[in-house]
Amino acid sequence: MADPLAPPLTGSSLTADEATAVRLAVAAAEAGDFAAADRHLKAAPTDHPARSLAALEISFLHGGNAAGEALELARREPAYGSAWGFAAIAADREGDPRTALDAAHHAAELQPEAGWDEFSERVGTAFSSGLVAQGGALLARGDASAALEKAREALATVPTATGARLLAVRALLTLQDTRGAAALVPGLPDTPDGLALKGKVAEALGQWDVALDLYDRMPASDTRRCELIETARARWRIANAPPYLAGALGSSPVRRRDLAAILAFEVPALGEMSAAPVPVFEDVIQLPERLDVLTVARAGVIAGDPLTRRFNPNHAVSPGELEATLDRLARALRRPAPHWCDASQVECLRLPDSVDGNTAVALIRQVAGEGGEPCTQR
Repeated sequence: MADPLAPPLTGSSLTADEATAVRLAVAAAEAGDFAAADRHLKAAPTDHPARSLAALEISFLHGGNAAGEALELARREPAYGSAWGFAAIAADREGDPRTALDAAHHAAELQPEAGWDEFSERVGTAFSSGLVAQGGALLARGDASAALEKAREALATVPTATGARLLAVRALLTLQDTRGAAALVPGLPDTPDGLALKGKVAEALGQWDVALDLYDRMPASDTRRCELIETARARWRIANAPPYLAGALGSSPVRRRDLAAILAFEVPALGEMSAAPVPVFEDVIQLPERLDVLTVARAGVIAGDPLTRRFNPNHAVSPGELEATLDRLARALRRPAPHWCDASQVECLRLPDSVDGNTAVALIRQVAGEGGEPCTQR
């Protein structure tokens, strides 16, 4: 209980006997002797704030609700620190954390050494955690707007609440409010969850290199790290890729020029592994993919016709041609030969009926491998 006689105390001065009566009354109630508490309280002046507070505390200890009356007393006697403190205690027990926090803040200003700041921190943390749990459930159900409201309410109560800030950023990203999410990033911690979420904000801003650096700082033991790094690295490369690559990735069916562009992008090592003479293909000179065509031709992965000096860049790639190309790719990279499926096999690579950009990428990655631990390679 808040000490009814702790300074600052409002009202007239109490005699020693009157002050003792107030203390004895509260002590008896705390011991469960409410009859004695009432007897002692009769010796205190009826119109004194300390007696009023003691009476409320006795009622509270007896199981009654006292937050409303305590708050009225505190507002009537705004300089009475213990009245605010007891209002905070009563409101907290009665399930009104907002009132409890407001009252505790008043009490802390008037009685800075009485521990009301610690009380506020405890109540605020519990209240904020409850709001974050509710918001997380809402976000999981797809209601990002309601989740954001819970997060903001929690932050208004405890501005330093990490869980509330994390929830707010997740909700804002879901709502595609990248600017709002970015504004909250400076307050995020460098914990695994904080780094992962900072990286997601960087991705939303198109800052793939920043996202990669953030994911790199996550602990190696974090199961999310590898996938986050690989996704960001791929998006970073695509963001810096030549414009024609997007067309190649979305092509169906894939043309030879498209496959050359995809191979050069997915397997950059091809550009460094061949010392063969530069071939001359007269039908690629004006193409934006011409350097990629030369790269894959020099590496021996996709051949052209050296006699006619033609590459046939607009020829659609058949499943058989893709199979042959990937066999040559494996040899060039000194990787195991692809194991292509027949009708009865399961552990194998299956060719599509028609080659599109996504299928080509998936098979190229399976044949080329990762070239080491993907999370530690740049």
